[in-house]
Amino acid sequence: MIIRTLLILSNLLAIVNGFSIHQRQAGIQPLVPATSVVVRASHPLTRLHATPPPKSMEDLITTPSMWDPIKNDLNAVPAFACANDQGQPLQYNVGSGPLAFFFLDIKAAKEELEKARQDTKLDGLNLIPFPLGEVFEMGAKQMALIVPSQKSIEDAGAPPGMNPLGQQVPLFGCMDMTQNRPDGSSMVPLFLSMEEAKEAMDMALQAVPDAEKSQFDISVIPLAGAVQMQATRSDRSFTYVPPTSSIDYLRSLEN
Repeated sequence: MIIRTLLILSNLLAIVNGFSIHQRQAGIQPLVPATSVVVRASHPLTRLHATPPPKSMEDLITTPSMWDPIKNDLNAVPAFACANDQGQPLQYNVGSGPLAFFFLDIKAAKEELEKARQDTKLDGLNLIPFPLGEVFEMGAKQMALIVPSQKSIEDAGAPPGMNPLGQQVPLFGCMDMTQNRPDGSSMVPLFLSMEEAKEAMDMALQAVPDAEKSQFDISVIPLAGAVQMQATRSDRSFTYVPPTSSIDYLRSLEN
């Protein structure tokens, strides 16, 4: 567990420390409605040109040339599971069979851990972070369920109090903003919370005239939809930004 946590933390800190969201260029066109968002990548991807687009998520994760770069991008985000002292996530009985639950909200993960400790009485039960790309692949194989935060699904339009179990994971981002990457590329950053997406956009818009700021807004994209965009269109390029609360939790494990 310690090795996995330190590896994830080092990767996350490298991404966060290099974060510098910015306006792409002068004269950007205003956003179109979220239902028909057009993403314009600063550096169009070329990795998909020689390979036919996947017909399903199952096809995607079994095509390394397409899946591996996307999986690596997703791995920037930790997902937390209640696991035994061998690092094996707990299995929950659901309609389709046993599944491991992976929480994107560290607060909800901690609450689930306390409940699991009371219900199972297992020794050594703890929270373990897993890279989201690995978890997404498990989900495509019907082996895992990714649980979004309650706040995120409500910000995406769900009724207040709706159970996040089984809901799609919403992502938030301004499609006219990019994040510089250490390798020199630029991608549209997608956040797991509306609040953090707005904070990033407001920071990026500081250099934009007040009269033009109303042209920019936050769009909501389901996680599976973002992955599908990256896999099927060479002009879709995203980077996934881990929640601040998750990074703070991983940092606390170092102390």
